[in-house]
Order: sequence, then C-alpha cells, then structure tokens
Amino acid sequence: MNVKKILIVLSLLVGSAVALPAFSTDLKCNLNVKAGGQVIGNGTNRCGGLDFSFGTSTSGSWEIVNITKSIDSVNWIKGCSSGLYCSVTVRAYASNPAEVYIHYTDGSIEYLDGSMFYETGY
Repeated sequence: MNVKKILIVLSLLVGSAVALPAFSTDLKCNLNVKAGGQVIGNGTNRCGGLDFSFGTSTSGSWEIVNITKSIDSVNWIKGCSSGLYCSVTVRAYASNPAEVYIHYTDGSIEYLDGSMFYETGY
C-alpha cells in the first residue's frame, strides 16, 4: 500500500470518528426552591434542589432549547403535556422525570430525557 492510500484511509477513519452528531436540541430543567435553598443543575437536563421549608412540593419548568431543525411535532411521554415549555409541580422526595420525542420535518426523531429532584429537610 502506498503512502497516498494510507493517508486516504487514515483521513476517512479520523473524519468519521470526529463527526458531529446530527442533533443538538437540549431539554432544560429549572427548579425553583424556597428562600435560602440551593439548586444544582438549573439549565441542564438534571436538576436537584434543597431547602428547609418542610413542604411537599415546589415549582419548576421544562424547556426544549437549542433547536436547529424545523419541528413537525413534539410528543411528551412524561413531564409536560404539549409544547416546547411547561411549568410543573415538583414533588419532594420523588422522581420528577421528563421524556419527549421530537419529530422533525425531515423525518428524523430525537429522544430527550431529564429529571428533577427536590428535598425539603424532612
């Protein structure tokens, strides 16, 4: 095998290894804890928070962001009922998951998931 063929093979291997994914849409959570509380992960797909309100729930939201392709439909499995944004009640000491399928106009489908966890000091 000559040098030219070796370079072509290597460039194909390296090029395929560093190819960027076709999707870049993100599911973002925002958790709102009560005064004096702390949140980790707001703006990502996994949020957690703690306050000492001794309550049973707090508020939060899910949002689909960084959309780079035309969307045909959004099918929420958990978390929201429709749309690209929704407000939710986040129950303390419970799994508060979100799962969504995004159907694009080019026929492709993307799956996103996330979760929020909230503790109140009990």
